Amino acid sequence: MQTTKKITATVSATSCKGGARKEILVCLVCLLGVLGVLFHSSFNPDKVLFANDGPLGAQTADFAKSPEAFMGMWQDLNSYGTDGGSSSPNLTSLLLFLFGPLYFTKVFVPSTLLIVGICAWFFFRQSKLAWLACLLGGLAAALNSAFFSASCWGVGPQTICFGMNYLALGILAMKSTRWPWLRFLVAGLALGMGVMEGADVGAIFSLLFAAFVFYSALTGEGALGLKVLRGVGGVALIALFAGFVAAQTVNVLVSTSIKGIAGTPQDTRTKEERWDFATQWSLPKRETLSLIIPGLFGYGMNSPEGGNYWGAIGRDPAWDRYFKGGKQGPPPSPERFMRQSGGGVYVGILVAVVALWAALQSLRKKDSVFTLPQRKFLWFWIGTCIVSLLFAFGRFAPFYQFYRIFHALPLFSSTRNPAKFVHVVDFATVILFAYGIHGLFVRYMEPASAGPSVKARAKNWWAEASQFDKRWISGCVIAVVVSLLGWLVYASARTSLEQYLQTVQFDDSMARAIAGFSIKQAGWFVLFLALTMGLVLAILKGRFAGERATVGAVLLGLLLVVDLGRANLPWIIYWDYKEKYATNPVLDFLRERPYEHRVAILPFQAPPQFSTLNQLYRIEWAQHHFLYYNIQSLDIVQMPRMPLDMVAFERALSLDGTSNTVQHMTRRWELSNTRYLIGAAGFLNVLNEQIDPLQHRFRIAAAFNIVPKPGIPNPTRFEEVTAVMSPQGQYAIFEFTGALPRAKLYPNWQSSTNDQATLDLLGSASFDPARTVIVDHAPPTASTSTNQNGGTVEFDKYAPTRILLHARATSPSILLLNDRYDPNWKVSVDGHPEALLRCNYIMRGVQVPFGEHQIEFRFAPPIKVLYISIAAILLGLGLAGILAFSKPEEEKPIQEISPGTKRPMSSKT
Repeated sequence: MQTTKKITATVSATSCKGGARKEILVCLVCLLGVLGVLFHSSFNPDKVLFANDGPLGAQTADFAKSPEAFMGMWQDLNSYGTDGGSSSPNLTSLLLFLFGPLYFTKVFVPSTLLIVGICAWFFFRQSKLAWLACLLGGLAAALNSAFFSASCWGVGPQTICFGMNYLALGILAMKSTRWPWLRFLVAGLALGMGVMEGADVGAIFSLLFAAFVFYSALTGEGALGLKVLRGVGGVALIALFAGFVAAQTVNVLVSTSIKGIAGTPQDTRTKEERWDFATQWSLPKRETLSLIIPGLFGYGMNSPEGGNYWGAIGRDPAWDRYFKGGKQGPPPSPERFMRQSGGGVYVGILVAVVALWAALQSLRKKDSVFTLPQRKFLWFWIGTCIVSLLFAFGRFAPFYQFYRIFHALPLFSSTRNPAKFVHVVDFATVILFAYGIHGLFVRYMEPASAGPSVKARAKNWWAEASQFDKRWISGCVIAVVVSLLGWLVYASARTSLEQYLQTVQFDDSMARAIAGFSIKQAGWFVLFLALTMGLVLAILKGRFAGERATVGAVLLGLLLVVDLGRANLPWIIYWDYKEKYATNPVLDFLRERPYEHRVAILPFQAPPQFSTLNQLYRIEWAQHHFLYYNIQSLDIVQMPRMPLDMVAFERALSLDGTSNTVQHMTRRWELSNTRYLIGAAGFLNVLNEQIDPLQHRFRIAAAFNIVPKPGIPNPTRFEEVTAVMSPQGQYAIFEFTGALPRAKLYPNWQSSTNDQATLDLLGSASFDPARTVIVDHAPPTASTSTNQNGGTVEFDKYAPTRILLHARATSPSILLLNDRYDPNWKVSVDGHPEALLRCNYIMRGVQVPFGEHQIEFRFAPPIKVLYISIAAILLGLGLAGILAFSKPEEEKPIQEISPGTKRPMSSKT
């Protein structure tokens, strides 16, 4: 009986060593320490983290400022303006509001990783796993390359989404004797927060979560009918509350990404037409190796030292058809991506090995380290890995129609990027890993009862080892040998690899660098695989049992952190923001009252010697500086889902390759208030003699050169060059004097209720936009004036969502504001609401009477749904407090175990 008590105490220590406070403190210290080392440059006052999808410029842009962004955002800096939705009341918005744009870009990435790590730790602890499994599981989640690279790429909210799903699982794993249904509502709060952060990724995870809840009910105890009822009821409670929490985000997604967006109708024809678009970011089957070999196919598009991505994620399907057809015919146009990836999928070698061990253990019918309920739990996540990987393959799936299952779901055809399902694979693998560590710790590392010494047990291990352990070790040895041989073969095929890289548009020097980098990464894999297998073998032999368990835990932690840390280093990129966003004379010129004109780059194919300007404009100025300085551009930086009206307008003013539509180019600039164009100075004659031969409305407003910044003789980055004004400069800011003012009064107008007729008229050479405006319906006052001058309009105040104008109308007129029409814009004249008019098909306007008037345009989308989300969050937090302080369910007594008997883990899921 004394021995039984000792074993019982040992099992208890396994689950809660030192208590929750000590465990969470240790986890926080480890996470903060590791993240502090990786992101130490954030302490430099001049450094900010690179973020492709959320750079500092985007955070500081006026249209995204908080708290105004909660009332609605109008993205006025690209194209004709678009509805940017509104900020959600989530953790990301809270952090941005608290830290401000500058410090947000320093701390947001490590904050998201800290959140996912702590939430994973919480889930594993509520699942009664060993303290080591909770700690290493949290570290594995925080350092997982899929989560890590997503945050570094600028989509940190997705990482928070993964954390919220771990949190929801942990809440479901809690035990409470009072109001057990509270767990489902509070889990719905976490799941809803995940949808608010992850958008379509959150929707994918919500489907996974619903499947898990229903599966858990079916594999529980009781009659089948009762289990089905529990499953349906649990899913309904979670979905209902999550829906209320995420109501505002879902409403914004529908209004900005589905409703009125080209290609989103749910008919079969539209879905088929969007197949290429929806599956462009698919995971090629061979790149599954990246799950265990980081950098095998490179990292980012511009990673240094040969780390450039060279795989096929993001490759336009037109290239696949070109290669598959034996390169017959001309290659696809340069606008068709050869590759485009900014994310990693690496799970970690230790994580993968231990997860595989856990999966195999769960499939054992006898002597498994897991109990039957735990095995059933793990089966779900094993199946999740397999199914999600098949979905991630997208159009590359071995079963071509497999991804069409997801693509056929209502509204999901508007979701692109099947590779997002890799996040689900990594999410599930971390769970398998944590359970694997728990199994290893309980069976091979926990404090041992009286018996043979550690040295004696290790010496006799092979003779006493189970058949499973012997087969596992044999498999590990074979895996290391095969990996070593594979690396040698891969290294010997370097010439072939370089030749292939040249076929996918890399030059000789880049191909050599990439090949060398890839082979080196494969070599690192072999090394870390051998270290991992060796450490696991030592654990199985009992080398770290009893008092040496702490040493084994430290070695496991170090191996995990070093492996994932070195794999994630290429994703950590810092900018000197003062250098990055330094102004220059061109930017100073364009930022002067930027709301009165738009700017664009000339759409001509410039000679190679002028390609620097094109790259500098599109990559640096348009994506960063224009946002930072609120310069409005006609060029679209990123808009994968274009509104229907914008698509129709652009098509109506497109070129057909003949001289019949040349005027469409100037007409588009004229109607959109594009006054300034940037290009090579030598294009002035082309513009006036070929593009605008009758009116010659182009002139050079300023000429400039692109030169290295002082002290940088050989620049290699865009941050190291600048623009300087020079009368003889090879580049120019062209002024198009024919561009309409941003705001203009028209005493003459004509009505047209036929959209196609309006578009045809706008593109006609006989139509003069400077004299007449087209209104989509007849205003109350008819156009009778013969006066061509309607008066003057001046800006009193400009903000992205509120524009004040002062008009002096010489007769009843239509005030045209050359910004895109949206029904959520409201207009008033002298404080009195007036009807918002749709002018020139896509712009907005209002009728004003004779005289002097104050006109206000205000963007006011409905925000009632926001209040629903806020109320649901507050209610959910209150319920979470009740759940946290409710009396937990008493643990069942542990059955007596005879000394020396192998036993399954005592924890429950």
